[in-house]
Amino acid sequence: MKSKRRVKKSSRGKIILIFILGFLIGTIFTNIAIIGRGDVVHITIIYSSEKASWMTIAYTDFMDDWRNTHPGEEIRIDMHPYGSSDSIISILNGEIFPTIWSPASSIWMTFLNIKWAEYTGSGIPIVDIEAAVKLIYSPIVIATWEDFNKTHNIQGFTDLHNLNLNPSANVKMAHTDPRLSNSGFMSVIMAVSAASGTTSENLTMNDLTDSNNQQWLREFESSAVMYGKSTGFLARYMKSGGPDALNIAFLYENLIRDISSTSVGGKVIAIYPEEGTIYSDHPFCILNANWITPEQRNVAEAFLDFLNQTETVESAMLYGFRPIDPSIPIDPDVFNYENNGIAYEINVSELKTPLDGNVLLKIPDLWLLCKATA
Repeated sequence: MKSKRRVKKSSRGKIILIFILGFLIGTIFTNIAIIGRGDVVHITIIYSSEKASWMTIAYTDFMDDWRNTHPGEEIRIDMHPYGSSDSIISILNGEIFPTIWSPASSIWMTFLNIKWAEYTGSGIPIVDIEAAVKLIYSPIVIATWEDFNKTHNIQGFTDLHNLNLNPSANVKMAHTDPRLSNSGFMSVIMAVSAASGTTSENLTMNDLTDSNNQQWLREFESSAVMYGKSTGFLARYMKSGGPDALNIAFLYENLIRDISSTSVGGKVIAIYPEEGTIYSDHPFCILNANWITPEQRNVAEAFLDFLNQTETVESAMLYGFRPIDPSIPIDPDVFNYENNGIAYEINVSELKTPLDGNVLLKIPDLWLLCKATA
């Protein structure tokens, strides 16, 4: 059954780009075809862009399943990839009205609830954090070139910080802007944790304002040559530019799989920081919002039930995501260091995001104080 599933997914891979483009323009032709149809239940799903390929396949399979199990009940699903921070801003500004919202990490659920309360004065959180559905995850890793690491043997953040103090190493580093992107946000949290020697979940405002920690972070950031908005863009830039353009990047593990063996400068590998790594756990949330009807909620719940099926979660592994359910075995063909630059097992500890919401809110400000300016 599993091998047949893979063949099916592989054949559909040829149409993934077509579907993604369709989602980006809001499924215009579908909208035109059903204008004025009051009997069609329409939901909108906003999701982090790095899982676009998997979400495209999941959407296609769900729609096939719905037509077979709900004959005569027509639905429309609009799918839109968004940066996690951008999606929050757009929700608060009334630009988008998601039925299901899936940021890259649970960290953004707290952010949206805080900002929602500030903007609306509502005492009811828009996100029920306990009800969020979590199916897959991808750790933040240090992406580097295999040959570069043979010379420098980077094991984690401390090694990279020390390497930055050696001008002859010629480190060219990049991570995304933590104000805009989940991976950059998490990378800075991990760096501050390494600087202070404090576990990330226990970081305090004192750790952020400590002058020694700030100096450490300035030295760590000193080799940065860019701060992008998109983690996927950094991966593609590293792939096409080679070691002369970028030799260190903080990426999601699943993106290493995409570029490892096809990059122009050799093989890209994932370094799992010895200090530990934060997981992007991609929660799926049906929002507590007045624009969602009971009928829309029913369709959204059916979609999440479909995502939770074992075969659907297994299909995510083909795109480098790990299943949260420990009963689902890891695919050794995907999580294969020799072929894809990523490990079968993660042998470092999982770090958590800070428990103090004020610390979370101030992380981007600390980065602005310490980031590279050249």
